[in-house]
Amino acid sequence: MSKLNYFLKGNTKIAYRYYKRSKKSIVFIHGLMSDMNGKKSTYFNNYCRRKKISFLCFDLQGHGKSNGDFVNFGIGDWFTNLKDLLNYLKIEQPILIGSSMGGWVAMLYALYYPNKVKKLIGVAPAPDFTIDLLWKELSMKDKKKIKSNQIVEKKVTNDFIYKYSPKLFLNSEKYLIKNLKKTYNGEVILFHGSEDFTVPHNYNDQFYKNKNFPKLINITLKSADHSMSDSFSLKNISIFI
Repeated sequence: MSKLNYFLKGNTKIAYRYYKRSKKSIVFIHGLMSDMNGKKSTYFNNYCRRKKISFLCFDLQGHGKSNGDFVNFGIGDWFTNLKDLLNYLKIEQPILIGSSMGGWVAMLYALYYPNKVKKLIGVAPAPDFTIDLLWKELSMKDKKKIKSNQIVEKKVTNDFIYKYSPKLFLNSEKYLIKNLKKTYNGEVILFHGSEDFTVPHNYNDQFYKNKNFPKLINITLKSADHSMSDSFSLKNISIFI
């Protein structure tokens, strides 16, 4: 395993592992309240090792071993984390693989820097989820809490609680994909699970109607859930790398 490193810039401290093997590179961006040590990241690193492909995984701020409290960040911050780290490591023309919220971050990078991305792969990507998914699901009571600058907690399991802060919504407003008049002309493959009850499998069909991703392909994998960490899903995703 590559040594755990840290990228430092001002008050930012990003934990990352970079396995430099060849000019071809894959960058994995994890999902909300996850980190770089999940099953998907591990799978793609092992795949890259076998294929001699360079691989970068890292913890967004407020996640894993990077600094900060999760409730103090939003999409704008995480987009900046990705941008700063790629600039620092001088990674050129990577294939971006973004999971869930990480898919939104990857899409942003491809749209803002279209000439710097070789290919974009989304794993149950959730662009604009703060408005189009999360906000719609919150009760009026929870919406009032957010508007009153309070944090809303949602228990997912006995060991896991999502924390939704005002910062998550406010920091993401100007990064909504549907409002960006930008285009990425490279290859875009977005994978969805037929049993995904977090991000519906047809959620990203909306991008067929606009001009952000003219070469978009949406693929639904049967029986896969939102995590898409099962071997069937991961093997099918890796075919498109």
